[in-house]
Amino acid sequence: MRTAQPLQAALPLLASLLLAACSGGSASIHQAPSRPTAEPGPGEVTLTWNAVPEAKSYTIRWENEGSGQTGFPNRIEGITDTTFLHTGLTNGQLHRYQIYAKGKGGEGPGSVVVSAEPGPIPAALEWATVVINGPDHRVYFDEVADATGYRVYYATSADALIGRRPTAAFLEATGSPFTRTNITGASYYKVIAMSGPRFGLGGPVAISPSLLVGSFELPALSPALADANADDCLDLPAAEGTCNGSFDALDPATAGLGELFAADRINGDSRFADLNADGLPELFTATRSAATDANSRAILHLNQGDNVFQADAGIDDLGIGGFGGTILAADFDNDGDVDLFVPNDSEAGDGGRNWLLVNTGSGLVDGAAAAGLLTNPAGAGYVPAGGQAADVDADGDVDLLFGSRLMLNNGDGSFADGSAAAALTVLADQGLALADVDLDGDLDLIRRDASVTRLQLNTNGAFGAATVIDGDGSTTGAGLAVCDLNSDAFPDVALASNEVATGTGTPRIYLNANGQFVATDVPRELEEGTDDLIAANGLLACADLDGSRVPELVAQWDQVRVLRAGLPLFSSIRLRVLGAGGERNQQGRMVRITPAGAPGRIITRVIESGSGLRAQGDYDLLIGAPWGGDYEVSVRFADGWFTTTAQQGQSLTLYADGRVVEGLE
Repeated sequence: MRTAQPLQAALPLLASLLLAACSGGSASIHQAPSRPTAEPGPGEVTLTWNAVPEAKSYTIRWENEGSGQTGFPNRIEGITDTTFLHTGLTNGQLHRYQIYAKGKGGEGPGSVVVSAEPGPIPAALEWATVVINGPDHRVYFDEVADATGYRVYYATSADALIGRRPTAAFLEATGSPFTRTNITGASYYKVIAMSGPRFGLGGPVAISPSLLVGSFELPALSPALADANADDCLDLPAAEGTCNGSFDALDPATAGLGELFAADRINGDSRFADLNADGLPELFTATRSAATDANSRAILHLNQGDNVFQADAGIDDLGIGGFGGTILAADFDNDGDVDLFVPNDSEAGDGGRNWLLVNTGSGLVDGAAAAGLLTNPAGAGYVPAGGQAADVDADGDVDLLFGSRLMLNNGDGSFADGSAAAALTVLADQGLALADVDLDGDLDLIRRDASVTRLQLNTNGAFGAATVIDGDGSTTGAGLAVCDLNSDAFPDVALASNEVATGTGTPRIYLNANGQFVATDVPRELEEGTDDLIAANGLLACADLDGSRVPELVAQWDQVRVLRAGLPLFSSIRLRVLGAGGERNQQGRMVRITPAGAPGRIITRVIESGSGLRAQGDYDLLIGAPWGGDYEVSVRFADGWFTTTAQQGQSLTLYADGRVVEGLE
């Protein structure tokens, strides 16, 4: 019984301890709230902090420097969240804060002191564009109201630029443009507007277009890009893509393409299109020789899979020849399969003419005469060179733009000339493209003649007065590509450029800074510094070849060369638009993307049919998505509009019957 006496003696003490714990007589919080922040706004401060384990509530103690307060005499108690909006404050007065966690045993220690000065804050910047100017990076950006200056943040990682207060290094700027000098390598940038010490709401991440150049000895064919062997890498005619921005040449004889390289043949444009809906694109190659030349005829190669093609005798029997322009592939009659428009110079005196090869499901038959497309008006300005197929009037029928004419699809197999209503001027072009340059929801026109590249903005369906992007008569070139080369939603321009005196040069690139084109330097040497790139250059196409979500530029530049961006940017949206049965037959369809984060912008794209000058980009759409929030995606199919939503970084497959599938099918 003696052993029970110590326990009996301890019972009163144990009971008193339990009673004290239940009554809150002993503090159970030993940790201060960590990482507090104070973000000012007009007449308010937003406070945030990390949660404290076992905390039941939080208390904010604060003082107002303008009133002479000290010692944090003011208290806000009973806060259960880890964020608090303090309102009703006087702008321009500094407010200091300390946050305390409170548990069942009492209040713990205070956080570090944070301060903020309420007042107007600048809005988020909508856009930023970076160009290379010699050894410098020049940053163009949106100047916003209430800004007294800007911070230009830069980093080698996009993650370092997250949020309104990035952890990256920055430089102060008073306005746009801002030049960062003597830079080596590529950088990510983010510009944040400031109002005194107050941070604005942020802005998009931009990349510098530091370009890496790769060179490839490939068969001399026009730059047409498609996944010809179903390995999810983009290929060129007679060359296999490797998914890393490079290409391996195929042996033409082994691939069944030997006819293209016969001694008397002069190849024109090549176009990939899945004409028999088996999931593998066929290859149609036109000519640039007299229509009377029996040794130089258009050839259709049927895709047998595994990089093997077979010539189609039916096309050979048609005897298609001539000085060809840009081949356009689309379902012009809305019957579910892909047709081909093959334009030729009908003024060369060799009997050349245009061909509309209508796909019957069992072969291609010519319907150019019935469609009103057989020949072109007289004059050099009407000779077909550049071209694009697009549903310009968004009526569900794919129209044709070529040879200074906009031919509107009547929906009954015929086309009507809509050039006058569109204010389309006559110009002997060496490349043209339709693109929504100013993100206002319609398609503007970019055209290049031998030496000058011009922009005509679309106003209510009519192309306005031309403004010169490039050209002073000292250079010449045949080639134009329009795509979003820095993945910021704004389409950019690449064009062939050679000095008239020497016939050599480097392609030129103009980046789109909110509708204004700004030149960026193109490398004149390979990255190893051993191969001079001042050489004759011509046809251009662009697509994302390496999965970086930033397009590469493929150029006929002495040999085939690929210009790759130095950095990836994964905020874009990738769309694959297919027929109801999964067919790649939606070329020319209009797609509009409206971002919730920039509601005044409407990004308009056209599914590739062939564009620029004798070139073909990727069938899939890669849309730069620099703004947060949802993106409304609308596609104009043959039977009407279909709308869904997408987010940054997402890939979607959209079917003509209304199905939407995550990823690319």
